[in-house]
Amino acid sequence: MNWEKLFAPHILDRGYAYYCEDAVENLEISSDMIRADVTGTQEYEVEISLDHGEITDMYCTCPYAEDGSHCKHMAAVLYEWSAQKTSDGRPENDYGAEQDLFATAYTVEAYRKKAAAIQKLVESADVSVVQKYLASILEEDEKLLVRFHSMVKGRLEKEDIGRYTRQVDAITDRYLGRNRFISYYEAGSFLSELEDILYTDVQRMIDDGEYLSAFELMNYIFALVGNVDMDDSDGGTGMLADQIYQYWTDLLTEVDADEKQEMFHWFTTHLDGSIIDYLEEYIERIIIEEFTEEEYRQQKIKFMQEMIGQSEQKDSEWSRSYYVGKWALAYLDLLEMQKSSKQEIEDFCRRHWDNSSVRGYYIDQCMQEREYDRALKTLDESIVLDKERSGLVADYSEKKKEIYLLQGNKEAYIRQLWELILDHKAGNVEIYRELREQYSEEEWRERREEVYKKLPSYAPVAELYKEEKLYDRLLGCVLQSTGLGTLHQYLDVLKEIYPEQLLQKYRAEVNELASWAKDRRKYQELVSLLRGMRTIQGGAEAAEAIAAEWKVQYRNRPAFLDELRKL
Repeated sequence: MNWEKLFAPHILDRGYAYYCEDAVENLEISSDMIRADVTGTQEYEVEISLDHGEITDMYCTCPYAEDGSHCKHMAAVLYEWSAQKTSDGRPENDYGAEQDLFATAYTVEAYRKKAAAIQKLVESADVSVVQKYLASILEEDEKLLVRFHSMVKGRLEKEDIGRYTRQVDAITDRYLGRNRFISYYEAGSFLSELEDILYTDVQRMIDDGEYLSAFELMNYIFALVGNVDMDDSDGGTGMLADQIYQYWTDLLTEVDADEKQEMFHWFTTHLDGSIIDYLEEYIERIIIEEFTEEEYRQQKIKFMQEMIGQSEQKDSEWSRSYYVGKWALAYLDLLEMQKSSKQEIEDFCRRHWDNSSVRGYYIDQCMQEREYDRALKTLDESIVLDKERSGLVADYSEKKKEIYLLQGNKEAYIRQLWELILDHKAGNVEIYRELREQYSEEEWRERREEVYKKLPSYAPVAELYKEEKLYDRLLGCVLQSTGLGTLHQYLDVLKEIYPEQLLQKYRAEVNELASWAKDRRKYQELVSLLRGMRTIQGGAEAAEAIAAEWKVQYRNRPAFLDELRKL
């Protein structure tokens, strides 16, 4: 069957890329079902229903497929399925070189054969035919005309870059349309067209030594893509920015001194709001991490002083703290690099003492130099200054614990452990283990009860019960919890000991969920939960019994009955 028609072209492209990267795992094929896991930034489960070889339904756990859309993970699984249908991975109807020319390529090998067939066709054609056809193509496609013109001309000039940027604008306007917005479903295609310019035109400029032209064009794309009104839930903008960042770092190893200075000037003048904030981080990173040569140090120091000053003027307290901290730490790294005096570094820290990142740097320096009393004094001061920021206070408290241990102050060390386990890192298993090591087995049995009694209600006491193998108490936590999350978390630990109690909890929760389920996705989730019950002793029978009850109770929900039949 021609299943590719079920997918948008850009979804097919991404699915094929996943297939080529061997992202499809645990493929299971039966007469009526294809099931697999697809790994990427996360792992998603794909199920595809078949009827006599025809696809009747597709399901994936990724967000894109929530509303019934066909996603790249489904496409990746179908490419893997198609490759396994025949020994060479080619479609069953693919015979010989002529078919290679027009066949849809399912595998890398098929793409190679298709490319070879196209090359053979071009080589066999009369030169005048090729020229005439090429001219007609270039008349119809402005982007290809600009690309061909620059290839023939060789050396790029300013107006050539203008033609490329106009092409970028034309692509953007075409996707924005009247609403001036690019939907989630078109964002992938839009970004793919911009990636094509990067991989083809920018890369060719770099190969030809046209470094500043390549830099100008990729910067235009970088600035534009962040300011386009677009639903980029799939994260394509970040991937495009990552590629441009890689080009930037590659260029810095190729350009001469004057070109490098020009690049530095562009970076340091484009943290002015012209680039959207989340993409500014790429520019900040390259300024901080690159340009390490001595001739840039004074320029960077002056620039960072300006950025600290600007950051101190921000209205938001969070933004002020974050950006001052970021640039202050980068500034301190430069001071270290140029071997500034200890007094100069301390004076800078004192001028920005209200910033937690600066104090954190100072504490680390004290610890490296074994000035533990000074570090403790700064930590106590920081706990007061940052008392509203619980995460920071917890980190300060843990550092105090480390220092007491280094000093050999066991009494203060144990006291700090108690403070951590009951307050700043309540119920933390690592802290719990560390505290347990300070007592004999007999002492600890009494002490651990003190921990359980004094722990705040939000602390994850179930983890501590698991740690101590107090499975009866752990079961109590599971049975008292809402939903099935806690049960699934501790299923492997408890299922051999308390199968009946777990199944009873399972039954109550899935029946509650079924009473609220109204769409096929929820029905699929319920069936998946019933499958999960099978890992418990007696679970297969319990799942079948629940399914039988539901078939009667929800007989007026055909979609639910359809999913139950798949159990």
